[in-house]
Amino acid sequence: MLVNEMEESRSDTIKISDMSYDALHAFVNFLHAEACVNEQMACELLVSAEKYQVEQLKAYCEKFLVSKLNWDNSIKYYAFAHQHNAKHLLEAATSLISDNLDKLRKRQEYPLLVEEDPCLGLELLKACLVRWENNAALDTSAK
Repeated sequence: MLVNEMEESRSDTIKISDMSYDALHAFVNFLHAEACVNEQMACELLVSAEKYQVEQLKAYCEKFLVSKLNWDNSIKYYAFAHQHNAKHLLEAATSLISDNLDKLRKRQEYPLLVEEDPCLGLELLKACLVRWENNAALDTSAK
């Protein structure tokens, strides 16, 4: 957006009304110092980085969120990563979930995900099954 032939790149002013003051402040700080404070801020910054095509910030936020990834937030971050094309975070969340596939049906978040976005729920289950089958095939060939 800022480096392409879009109106914003030719203007002295960019109107940013879709993020909080704190997120904008952190966004600008990152451009100078690559600072990220917490998970919520990292999520907001990742969304902004995707919108404004700041790949370095997006990668930084993904790396930060992957470092915070755990079983409790894995479904939330899977959906978030899918929505914002965060491939590294999506892969990490899928891996964590597929490693615990037997626990997935016990999670409250999974039925909610399926209800809100049935295709995404099926995609997650399919990705888990593919990883599970690949791991089973590797285990069989190693013996």
